[in-house]
Amino acid sequence: MALHNFPLAPASAPGYTAVMNGKDVRIPDDQIQGATELLEEAPGPEPLENVPLDQRYEALFKGLVQHGSDVVMILEADGRVRFCGPSARSLLGYAPEDIEGRDFFALLGSGNAAEQQAMFSSNLAAEYPTFSASFSIYRADGQELPVEAAASNYLHNPDIEGILLTLRDVTKQKKAEERALFYEYFDPLTKLPNRESFTRDVDRNITIATNRGRVFGIMALGLDRFKLVNDMYGTKTGDEVLKCSAEALRNSFRNDDIVSRYRGDKFFVLFPDIKSQDHIKEIIAKARAAFIDPFRIGLGQELRLSASMGVAFFPNDGRDAAELVRNAETALYMAKESGRDGYRLFDARLNGELLERQRIESDLGQAIGEQRFEPFFQPKVDRQGFIVGAEALVRWRLASGEIKGPAAFIDVAERSGNIDRIGSQVILKTCLLAATWSDQGLPEIPISINLSPRQFGQESLVDDIAAIIESTGVDPRRLEFEITESGIMTNERESIRKLLELKKLGAAISIDDFGTGYSSFSKLKDYPVDTVKMDKSFIDPLPSDRKASIIASAIVDLAHTLSFTVVAEGVENHAQLEFLDTIFCDQFQGYLFSRPVPEPEFRRLLSQGTTLLPRLA
Repeated sequence: MALHNFPLAPASAPGYTAVMNGKDVRIPDDQIQGATELLEEAPGPEPLENVPLDQRYEALFKGLVQHGSDVVMILEADGRVRFCGPSARSLLGYAPEDIEGRDFFALLGSGNAAEQQAMFSSNLAAEYPTFSASFSIYRADGQELPVEAAASNYLHNPDIEGILLTLRDVTKQKKAEERALFYEYFDPLTKLPNRESFTRDVDRNITIATNRGRVFGIMALGLDRFKLVNDMYGTKTGDEVLKCSAEALRNSFRNDDIVSRYRGDKFFVLFPDIKSQDHIKEIIAKARAAFIDPFRIGLGQELRLSASMGVAFFPNDGRDAAELVRNAETALYMAKESGRDGYRLFDARLNGELLERQRIESDLGQAIGEQRFEPFFQPKVDRQGFIVGAEALVRWRLASGEIKGPAAFIDVAERSGNIDRIGSQVILKTCLLAATWSDQGLPEIPISINLSPRQFGQESLVDDIAAIIESTGVDPRRLEFEITESGIMTNERESIRKLLELKKLGAAISIDDFGTGYSSFSKLKDYPVDTVKMDKSFIDPLPSDRKASIIASAIVDLAHTLSFTVVAEGVENHAQLEFLDTIFCDQFQGYLFSRPVPEPEFRRLLSQGTTLLPRLA
């Protein structure tokens, strides 16, 4: 589109007036340039209707571009900037001519460019007349600027033949949203997560602990004689004591532990993974250590405080957040009744559980020697329910014939170091079975094998796997090794080296339980990863939970942008499957199709070649 300079209809000499964003904007004479012979300034007002309509529109567009606060651009279909308005100077720090001719998406930086360019291209391909997005763009000084972008597709308009794009600075709105979000989930006094946030964290950890057979704990902690502090020194000092207590508690615990101000002088702490009775003692000691030093309350005064504690554990002491919190508070009240600076466990049966763990550890050694660990197989299916892969999951077959799942022994195996030998048995037996299926003419589907963080940390892991591949004759291209986010992040450089070596063998790599650890797509893009498995904790609330739906959709979109395959694990009903299908998830795994089954049963399913998708009643 040619941008002609036409004068605006005079309102009062000298100069002209344009209406922008509902306000009159005065344009001086020296800023009016163009074909003045088409419309000469008269000493008195001239009716606007005398000016041709197309000239008025072009003049108005020029006024908006020249004097509006938003940046106006015209892009080619490939994202190159053909025209940039002068507002780029104030908003982005660039002269328009410094932007014109450049790739617009290069201004976004590596974190946003690929995603936004993919969305831009898909909207053009769908021929949407208008579309919008929110992202950050880099100013000339290197600062990130949050903007809202609105695009109108005029590629088929012969006067424009481009995409009209406006960028609006939304820094103030973003800051307001961040403040509102902060106060929704955080206590304004101590800056700790509040009651609602803590309850959500407990619910999330219940899902994770249930899936992985873990035990986690929550502690209710109340300041001793805090009412006396308020009565003697006033509520302002009381607030200072609460802030000091919050900081002391936060510094006492691990980053993984969640410290929350629940209400009044009561704090709650969540401990994601309780390993042993010694771990519990360590937690209590850390809580007490937070109150060893006196708090300074101003004017050189110091105040010594103590705290009482009550602890409850999942799953023994409650099956949901409300029950766990209630039982932890009950234990706290019992501790306070016994005197200051004490603690109580709501359930004393943890000692019995510890003895049971010791018995399991003893049995594991014998079971490893007798080769009693074997893989069960859970199919991975496509949208029609046909088997496209499987995951090998360890099971312990007792001498009596009883089968024990991983929740009964994996944690003990990890702590005792037996997980290494158990993992080697499962890899060997899985490779032997996969090679046998090939010999029998069964479909050569890929088989996923889990590597625990401890097993993945073995120096000889890759060599051991290479030896198994050679001895069994299995095609390594049929193998996919699953490792959790935390397993990679423990030693990132060493992990990447091992992943690359596994890929050199011909195997594929999958990130298991994605979203529950520390990684992000900005990290994963640098890893030699083929598949991302969306954790069951994201699948369970679908499709009714709006936030879970947004997160799941974002994971799939971004994974596809990075050329990853996405597997949804834990699919249990048709509603979840239908939603996941609408967001183009690639593969599905869960009880809706099949539980993990012994090798003979899985071989039968594989040979039948029929869909595993159950019919709706």
